[in-house]
Amino acid sequence: MQFLPAFGLGFVSGLRSMMGLAFFSDRAEEHAVQSSDNPALALLKRPETAAALKFMAAGEVLMDKMPFMPARTDLLPLMGRLTMGAFVGAAISKKDWAQGAAVGAVGALTATYAAYIIRKTLNEEAHIPNLVLGVVEDVIVVNAANRIMNEISVS
Repeated sequence: MQFLPAFGLGFVSGLRSMMGLAFFSDRAEEHAVQSSDNPALALLKRPETAAALKFMAAGEVLMDKMPFMPARTDLLPLMGRLTMGAFVGAAISKKDWAQGAAVGAVGALTATYAAYIIRKTLNEEAHIPNLVLGVVEDVIVVNAANRIMNEISVS
């Protein structure tokens, strides 16, 4: 059972919805994960999935900085983050995929609201520009996802 990594990559998904999936899929493809009864893992290990997720994660990093983007706590973005957190949590938890999905979704929910409150507070009270906060968040997300992936076994 890998519930701590499921929470961690779910948390990453709450910050940047596609990033946890992109990191996991890249590593799953790189290590040629064996066939599995886990539907999320089966999809994420495909090379075309890894390529698409990397592209979408890069696009999300850019779009996050746009002023017209809705708040991450609005219904549609929130549901997307929870779904992506659940998906990566399921994949990383292998045979315990249903429980991993729940843990990943909780991680995404936690990060979504924590980051929203922190970013809004720093912008409004400390007058740190949203662009700067977004870039700092990107650095945190990439480092966290990389560290989590370096600590687990995908295969």
